[in-house]
Amino acid sequence: MLADAHIYFFVALAGLASFLSPCVLPLVPPYLGYLGGTTIDQISEEGGIDRAVWRRVVIASIFFVLGFSTVFIGLGAGASWFGQMIQTYKAELSIVAGFVIMVFGLHFLRVWEINALYSEKRYHADTQGASYLGAYVIGLAFAFGWTPCVGPILATVLAMAANEGSLTTGVSMLAAYSLGLGIPFILAAIAIKPFLGFMHRFRRHLGTMEKVMGLLLVLTGLLFMGGLLADVKAKLVAMVPALGPHAGMIGMVLLVAGIVGIFTSSRGLAIAGFLAVVIGMTLIGGSMNAFGQWLIDTFPFLTQVEGMVTPETLQHDIMRKGAE
Repeated sequence: MLADAHIYFFVALAGLASFLSPCVLPLVPPYLGYLGGTTIDQISEEGGIDRAVWRRVVIASIFFVLGFSTVFIGLGAGASWFGQMIQTYKAELSIVAGFVIMVFGLHFLRVWEINALYSEKRYHADTQGASYLGAYVIGLAFAFGWTPCVGPILATVLAMAANEGSLTTGVSMLAAYSLGLGIPFILAAIAIKPFLGFMHRFRRHLGTMEKVMGLLLVLTGLLFMGGLLADVKAKLVAMVPALGPHAGMIGMVLLVAGIVGIFTSSRGLAIAGFLAVVIGMTLIGGSMNAFGQWLIDTFPFLTQVEGMVTPETLQHDIMRKGAE
């Protein structure tokens, strides 16, 4: 076991590097916004940020990490019933994940509030913060958004885990990978205290910041549902062929108009704005994979991080360990 300890160490390091990958990095701002949003109305006016609030955000981040770890470890148990279910229904679960993330976004936009996933904390306003269950659920949802676009190390571990004889090894390696990926998120939650302090100094802008968080989550959810939206777009173009050449432009206009509507003070306009954003994203097309590819093309160094921190022989060592 000790002889193979370096494999688990570098797998965890690959998870740490994945934090900067095109499939994870775009989700960091919505994630931080989500954590910050849980405590917008709990910031002390005079005493700074209450330690209990900060502790609650850190614990919520742990539940978030447990959420995506559940999915990754399930994928690591590729030969098990749970692993097979995830693999079989991965596309459908990604759509569900996108919907769940949009629900959280709609909460911040004050368009649709789901009290079952929130615990109420009052401070001058009736804002509700996310419960630990909510943090766990959104962790599950984010994991399904990551899996379509994986790095070479995670892809190797998943390929090895698909072998019936390496279930235990697959689970343990995915646990190490999840630990490596989870550390930056927990550290981000620990460091969120200065961010909340910034919000305290600009309380008059908290409503706008909350809507920005909601918009980021809604857009992320729609990117996760890219496959479904692409099918809808194809059907719309088939029904109205003239729409095809202009779909992207019309979609962009609707997207911009929708964002403007979301940031108005009218709840009716906010709902109309959300619908315009959904239709606009549908006509524009795109998914998390497409967005990830754009990031790779724009910031090519993001794809080199994993290779810089892991040995060239790591993939071979992983497959050898799985074959034992």
